[in-house]
Amino acid sequence: MTDVIVWPGWVGGIAVGLYALAQLLVSGQQLGVSSGFGSICGACLRLPFFRHEKFLERGTSSWRLWFLVGLPLGGLIAALTSPGALTASFSLGPMYDAVLPSAVWAKGLVLIVGGVLMGVGARMAGGCTSGHAIAGMSLLNWPSIVAAAGFFVGGIAAVQVLFRVFG
Repeated sequence: MTDVIVWPGWVGGIAVGLYALAQLLVSGQQLGVSSGFGSICGACLRLPFFRHEKFLERGTSSWRLWFLVGLPLGGLIAALTSPGALTASFSLGPMYDAVLPSAVWAKGLVLIVGGVLMGVGARMAGGCTSGHAIAGMSLLNWPSIVAAAGFFVGGIAAVQVLFRVFG
């Protein structure tokens, strides 16, 4: 296995902060991801769960659609401009590989179910971690501060349980 080279965390933090500021200044819209997924689900599935007005924005003029398209493209650009070999993998690192199933289909299933649960949780919380923790907290929005604190506390607790029970 080759050595993995990662970008420093502060580079990503500055990039996300600058993007969030630029998006707010240019479009008047706060950064957030879950509403974009809600828009896609609302357009494709037509379920009452997604009938909220912010999910009904459709078409190629939707900034949320282009934001979602840009996320994997940005990751691809980062991977292609980073030194080292580009390898596709479901590996999240040795600690998670120790507690996740080893079969690719099972690991993929666990990750998909986890993603769906995160999406449902974001819908219930009125936004995702990027919407609350980045945009909401920077605007000193109290519900966002409480939600972000809950995300972090819940994440820390879940990881501790995961590694103490399965690791």
